[in-house]
Amino acid sequence: MRYLLVGHGFISTHVAEYLFQRHEVKITYRNMNPVKEAYAKVLSGRAELIRVSPEEEEFKKLVDWSDVVVSFVGEIAGDENKLRKANVEVPSAIAKMVKGKPMVHLTGMLGYTGVNVKPELPHLKDLHPDTPFERSKAEAERVLMKISREQGFPLILIRPTLVYGKYGAHVQFVTIYKMSKRGIIPSLPFSFNAVSATDLAKVIEYFVERKETTYFYATECDPVNVTRFFELMREGLGKRGGLRVPVPEGLAKAVLPSYVRSLLKYTKSTFDCSACKEVINELSFREDEIRKNAVFLMELEKQGKLIPT
Repeated sequence: MRYLLVGHGFISTHVAEYLFQRHEVKITYRNMNPVKEAYAKVLSGRAELIRVSPEEEEFKKLVDWSDVVVSFVGEIAGDENKLRKANVEVPSAIAKMVKGKPMVHLTGMLGYTGVNVKPELPHLKDLHPDTPFERSKAEAERVLMKISREQGFPLILIRPTLVYGKYGAHVQFVTIYKMSKRGIIPSLPFSFNAVSATDLAKVIEYFVERKETTYFYATECDPVNVTRFFELMREGLGKRGGLRVPVPEGLAKAVLPSYVRSLLKYTKSTFDCSACKEVINELSFREDEIRKNAVFLMELEKQGKLIPT
């Protein structure tokens, strides 16, 4: 199949690296930076990168070329206008070009909390999002579902929990890397459901082949404590031990960026892993991916390219 991945980042890099073994893959991007240059190097000979925005005629031609469109477009922080444009308007514009082929869109956590939270029936039932990010993601799901029904194409809405992988360079992974390198291992009282970007790629391929409209959480079954990321990063750097620093919940909340604080409510919840278990027999936290992530970030640092994305 011909996959068009919209958005060039750490998740789409993992997805392209997995898909290219059986499919033809093209990735669109708006701009390049040193980290994205490293991703492009990873994908050399595996996927074609094309600089184009969804507003351009060339983008529409790429959609026509493809058998499936996977949208990684989105923002996690910013004012409501910025979030709405990235999380609602751009994916909606892409959906209107799809014309019958499957479309996958990665959304996010919408505000549902609890124990083993399952996809709600009907779609978005009893949802009350309380942050601009959640509101924009919920609106995107609603609008995309409407376009899918009107134009008759299969829509696959995936709600990933915390996504990690060997090429992670988001600010939280860079922060964990830097502290681990210095030997600082904070003992944090937070655990998240998480999913590896490679397992996410397998899930995307599986549900694309089913060609059915669906929405679900992409997650491992068991939450992982955030402290474990620090320990594994340090192991990936070939180091042991470190200074353990207990960090009370109140202090952690006070020093974290606002967009991270808004996600802490999900640490008290767990999410339904059945969709991923349908695809992946041994669904578990991939510790070696975090060790490899540390090596990747170390190489970026040696090259003077360790810029959080």
